Order: sequence, then C-alpha cells, then structure tokens
Amino acid sequence: MKVTGRRSLLAEAAARRLGQASTRAPQFLDPAFPVQTAFISDPAKLKVALCTRRSGKSYGAGFYLYQQAYETPGASCLYIALTRDSAKKIMWKDVLKPINRKLGLGTRFNETELTATLPNGSVIYVLGVDSTEEEKQKLLGQKYKLVAIDEAASFSIDLNELVYGVLKPAVTDYRGTICLIGMPGNLKKGLFFELTQGQDPGSAGTWSKMGWSGHRWPALDNPYIRENWLQEIAELKVANPRIEETPLFQQHYRGRWVIDDSRLVYRYQPGRNDFGGQLPRHTAGQWRYVLGVDLGYTDPTALSLCAYHDHDKTLYVLEAEKFVHLDVTEVAQKIRGYQARYELDTIVIDNANKQAVQELQRRHDLPLRAADKTGKSDFIEIMNGEFIQERIKLNPEKCSQLADEYAGLIWDERSAKREEHPNCPDHLTDATLYAWRYCYAYLSEIPLPKPQPYTKEWHDQEEKEMEEAEVERYLALEAERSEAEEWGYGWEGPRPEPISWRSFTRRNSRS
Repeated sequence: MKVTGRRSLLAEAAARRLGQASTRAPQFLDPAFPVQTAFISDPAKLKVALCTRRSGKSYGAGFYLYQQAYETPGASCLYIALTRDSAKKIMWKDVLKPINRKLGLGTRFNETELTATLPNGSVIYVLGVDSTEEEKQKLLGQKYKLVAIDEAASFSIDLNELVYGVLKPAVTDYRGTICLIGMPGNLKKGLFFELTQGQDPGSAGTWSKMGWSGHRWPALDNPYIRENWLQEIAELKVANPRIEETPLFQQHYRGRWVIDDSRLVYRYQPGRNDFGGQLPRHTAGQWRYVLGVDLGYTDPTALSLCAYHDHDKTLYVLEAEKFVHLDVTEVAQKIRGYQARYELDTIVIDNANKQAVQELQRRHDLPLRAADKTGKSDFIEIMNGEFIQERIKLNPEKCSQLADEYAGLIWDERSAKREEHPNCPDHLTDATLYAWRYCYAYLSEIPLPKPQPYTKEWHDQEEKEMEEAEVERYLALEAERSEAEEWGYGWEGPRPEPISWRSFTRRNSRS
C-alpha cells in the first residue's frame, strides 16, 4: 500500500471517530457528585451556593457555563470574579481548559480577551469587575444565558446593584440565570452574606430566601477530594490540637461566617471594654466631655459622646447614635441637645463638607473644631492599644450601634494602603475616633492616698512639697526679672535667692 493511501485511510478513520464522538452529547452533570448536579439542575433563575474550600464549586460553575453555552448556540455566558487576574487563575487554566479537553468540546481560547468560543458560536466570557471601572463597563450592552459570580463574599462593590441593576436586565432575553458562589469571608455585609447568613455548609442542604434558591455543601461531599481533605484536617490537628477553634479553620474548613480577628480594624472586645453606664465617683477633679460628629445625609450622621476625668486614665464612651437624612439645622439641634445635658469641652466634626460646617458655625453659633484625619491608621493602632489595656470602655446600652460597627469593620485586603473596607459602616467608629483624639485621659493623674500625719511618709511628703514650692517661687521671680531686663525697665523686686544645692539635689534624688 502506498504511503499516501495509508494516510488517507487513517484520516478517514479519524474523521469517522470524530463524527461518532460529535453525535454524542457531552455529559456536563456528574452522577458521582449529586450535590453539584442538584445545583446545576435547579431551574431557579436566581441561585446561591455556600461551600467550604475544595468543595468543587468553581469546577461546577465551569460545567454549568459549558452546559448552557453548548445547549444554546450563539449564546453568551459570563464568569465573574473579583479581578481579571483572580478570574484567570480560578476559571481559565484550571477549569475551562481541563473540561474542554475532558469532553472534547473543541473550544477556541483567546488568551488576550479571556473568551472561550464553542464550535456552535457560543462564547464564555471571563471577567473581574471589582477592580476597575473599565472592567465593569464590559458588562453593559450584552445579553447572557448564564452569569456565575464567584468569590461573592469578598466584593467591595454593591452586589445588589450589580445583580439587580446591571445583570438582571442582561439575562432577560434568554430568561437566563444568575448564580452567586462562594465561601464565608470576613465581610459580614452585602447580598451574599444576607442570603447565606445562618446556613452551615458543614451539612449539605437547600433553602430559599429573598427569591433565591440556596444550595450548600462541604468538601467532604466532593468525591474527588474527600479522602485528601480528611487527611489534611487530621494533619492540621496534629500540628495544632486547637486548630478547629481558629477563625481561619472555621471559615475555610467549616464554611462558617466567623471574622478573623486579625482583619478587624478595632480591638474592641465586648465585656472587656464595657462598663455599666454609671461613671465612677471621684472626690477631686472633674469630668470632661467631648462630642465627635461624622456628617452625612444619605450615609448616616453619627454622634459619639466621650468622657474622661482628671484622675482617671480610662476613656468612657457614654452615648453613640446615628441618623440618616438629617439636614444642617437638624444636626445643629442634635448637638444642642448634648450641650444642654453636658458641659462639652470640645465638639470635633468631620470637615469634609466645609459648607455644612461653616453654616453650623456661623448660623447656629456652634464652637466646632475640625477633625484631624492625617495618619488615621496610625492613630487607630494607638487607640487599639488602649482597647487592649482596657482604657476605653463603652456603655453597651447606649452604644450598641457603635459596638456593631466595631464587630464588623475590617481592613480592605486589596487596598495598597491600610484602609477600611468600603462596604463596612464606619460612621460611629469615625465619630468616636475624632472625639478620642481630643480626649486626654492618658494625661490624667491618679492621686496617691495621703499618709497618716507625723509618720515618716508624711514628713517626706511635707518636705517634698516645701521644696517644690521653693523651686516654683524661684522660677517665678527669675522669670519676672528676666522679662524686666528684656523690655528695658528696671527690676524693683527682690533678686531671687538661689535654691540651696543641698535642697535641690535631695529633691531630685527622690524624684
């Protein structure tokens, strides 16, 4: 047989095999993975999946995207992650390409555009929309059969707006589906948290909430990872017998909404940093009050009242409240209410809205001091030191909203600077920080108990006080004499007598 004839026969055989393969529909549902299959097969148009790590959620999303693209020629499907880079790492290399090879789908991959085009003309787009406005704009003007949003717990943009304002209209033509997929994170806010709060993916199950169909399952229900997962947990327990108590383990291995304490902005701890609401009694000195104000309108206006004493190194947050839609006059009335009840030393206000602050000062005659916002993260760390030392205490009855903000405010992990997460409320925490910076509890002196008369301690104290009085008298007279000489008029008073060296050295040796 000629070589060319042999090649022709081989080509024909290969073509027949390809034709036979193409007549068989690929299997996008895995009977060995029933919880993943149930999620994909659910006919609901709004679906949410809460899982642990290594549960196969992203791989399931890949099967789902391919299924919808394969069954609807010419359709567009969309995978969304936080950033283009994370979307590429999660879905492109480790999910879409392996599934294409496994099922022989003949997909063409565009590495520049991150698009996967099937032979029937359907396209799967891979995007990251939480980083730049340019990426978000790519969502507009399209229609989609399926949208899968991964890493849903970590978005800083408003998922409500993204889902209902941008994507829901985009799936109308196909009567398409939107899915939120993820595991619990540190951000206990937003649409994904609201939909999954109270669910425990440690046991597989389903639920419905706010028109969404929910599915949950752990890595132990992933037949391809189960044994390795059990071995991994066993090794972690050997290395750290208390590993299950850590927030990281609870999040990643149990799928629970537990905030990692290291991500919290403030070190407020309920109980440790609370007091009963009644300020301590002191026989001398006085209480001083500072009001912090964070202005807003759509965002709340927040007011925080702090108190400290001349003889107490603890700062007490007496009241903290916030209100939406207050105009300038209503803000002034709130401040007046505090002035009527307390003798305020200082009123510290967010000066971002300079026009409103000027009106409060001029029209309402309020003595306001502009808040200093420089070095915010540095001052937060100083404040945290005082939280840890129990030198800041809240009245839980009147500061519950502030305590809630402290419990949920986390650092933005993706910011180049040390900044609070933009999705976390921080109005009361800011107002309290403004006030704290003008409270001087750290300068307070706790008076020592007076010694019994005529004891050695009493004589020592009397001697010390006389020496201090002598020093003060000398310094005062010397200052007057120096001023007279500086201004050119004669000194008529007595020339200050120098302090005896013995008295001065004895005083300093004791101090």
